Amino acid sequence: MHVSLRHGPPATRLFIDYLENWSQVQPFYAQPYSLDAIRRFAVQRPALDAAHRDRLCSALAEQQEAWGAGERGIEKLHSGAVAVVTGQQPVLFTGPLFSILKAITAIKIAAWLEQNGVKAVPVFWVAAEDHDFAEIEPTWILNRNSELCRVSVDLAGEEPKPAGWLNFRDDVKGAIASCLEHLPQSEFIPDLRALLESTYQPGISPVNAFAKMMARLFDGTELTFVNPLHDGLRSIAQPVMEKAIARNSQIRAALIARNKALTSAGYHGQVKVDENFTGFFNYQGQARQVVRPGELDKGIAWSPNVLLRPILQDALFPTATYIGGPAEVAYFAQVAAVYKTLDMPMPPICPRISATLIEPRVAKVAEKYGVEMGDVLQGREHLKRKVVAATQDDDVFDRVRIRIEEELESLKPLLNSVDATLAGALDTSRQKVLHQLEGLKGKYVNAVARRNDTIERHLDTLCNSLFPEKKQQERVINITSFLARYGKVILPTLMERLSLEVREHQVVEI
Repeated sequence: MHVSLRHGPPATRLFIDYLENWSQVQPFYAQPYSLDAIRRFAVQRPALDAAHRDRLCSALAEQQEAWGAGERGIEKLHSGAVAVVTGQQPVLFTGPLFSILKAITAIKIAAWLEQNGVKAVPVFWVAAEDHDFAEIEPTWILNRNSELCRVSVDLAGEEPKPAGWLNFRDDVKGAIASCLEHLPQSEFIPDLRALLESTYQPGISPVNAFAKMMARLFDGTELTFVNPLHDGLRSIAQPVMEKAIARNSQIRAALIARNKALTSAGYHGQVKVDENFTGFFNYQGQARQVVRPGELDKGIAWSPNVLLRPILQDALFPTATYIGGPAEVAYFAQVAAVYKTLDMPMPPICPRISATLIEPRVAKVAEKYGVEMGDVLQGREHLKRKVVAATQDDDVFDRVRIRIEEELESLKPLLNSVDATLAGALDTSRQKVLHQLEGLKGKYVNAVARRNDTIERHLDTLCNSLFPEKKQQERVINITSFLARYGKVILPTLMERLSLEVREHQVVEI
């Protein structure tokens, strides 16, 4: 089953048009994002020189060894393969499901390129330079009663540091215990416990923990991880970053012009750009500080912001495509201006697979009431009406509404014969009466649901499992919720069931 992302929680108009109306957004992107377009770009892009490949693969090999990841991807990169790049913040226990979906998308596109004659490696960029620790502290799980539970750690310190320089404290042990305590008991819990306790430990950084857990989840694939804080990688990218510093005023002007063009087209820039913008942070010790134009020189300990990070990625990797979520796809409309200013080819930007996983127990509840994913995405109140309608005779309200409209309409000839302006008063009265009737129906639906514990419990199951916090499941729920119930087999199942050809939200029964 597929559902248009237009009907889900609000996404930017730019992203929706990117999916469904390419001609409208084409001026803001260098390449389309079809699989064929990705292959054409991969074939045409210049190969890395041998010295670059040696240095890149040496740094990556060091990182993969530390994380227990495979080295097959490094071997292929060294022999000239292109990179299918994606990335995400190192949120606790890998965070919301979209991190998993990004990895799956990268693996599947790399495999498709291989099948079509282009050597390719999926690469996962762990955003080690992000310094908003509050975003990576919590994760959300579905407990054994299908209730949403928050599990978190405390990473706060005296000054904000990049995630790669933070370390978990002893409370990470409590977070693991809390997670396992809330999840349903099953034969998969011992393996899940071993996975979490071997990756998330006191004294280890969120980046290393994230990469270790992802490496174990995707063991057997060629998914290759990268921490951009590595000194060897920064050294490789230094010339390109110096070029961005030297052309910073042109980059700023190009971005300001691009934002005006987006506004004129009815869109808006995701990232604010003004006369103080440089796109760089500077490290002061282990803290990042925004760099203003007057502070910019080649000697800074640079750290790129979100609009320059893709430039850093492509300075390191022979990128065939970048896989991003809705917000990332939208801000690449701005990033395209940076690529052009730096005379760098911008790769196709591919939206990640978007999906909701429906467990058998949840599917059974949905089937009982005739509920579809489109109903769930309209929110709990709509869902409640749908569920009550499936169990109660609420058609009487529709019959009353029809009779009221017919009776009021019968008054129109009489009113017109006396005073034509009274017809307007009749329309106003009709709207008020029907509004009151609709309100009464809503109270009836709520009363039925309150009196029926089963209905309320089933509504909780549907909303918490499929539309938690009024957000898509992939944006909230952590993979441990499914590992506890189905084990690691859930990952190859998703690899098989999810399609690259679908541009809509995919609904997968597991």
